[in-house]
Amino acid sequence: MINEPDTRDLLAEARQVLLDSLAPELAGERKYQALMIANAMGVAIREIEQREQGEPETTDRSLSHFLAGHQLPDNPEQGEQTLARALRERRLDGSEPELRLVLRGMTEARLRINNPGYLKSSGQSNTV
Repeated sequence: MINEPDTRDLLAEARQVLLDSLAPELAGERKYQALMIANAMGVAIREIEQREQGEPETTDRSLSHFLAGHQLPDNPEQGEQTLARALRERRLDGSEPELRLVLRGMTEARLRINNPGYLKSSGQSNTV
């Protein structure tokens, strides 16, 4: 079997070339576009890493468990919408500690993908 790079490795290498070799040669709008592409590639890399670590499943299980405990419909593809609807309709108490843990876990999972620097700067990079 040929040792092939995986998707994450390919994206990481392409992103590094874009940032190190191509972006410095650009100016203005083109440089901005290259940096946006590099940022999108970084998000994709982090999504792959989170999937490999089972992060989405952990967050989904936590939400599922919470919804089931409150007799709310537990459709895995609509869990967040169910939670949002229940909050809007005031069927859940926003001060409930378990709800806060679920919301915090969901928020931190998103931040680890979209803005990991925020968690690092706030000293919360390893909490869920």
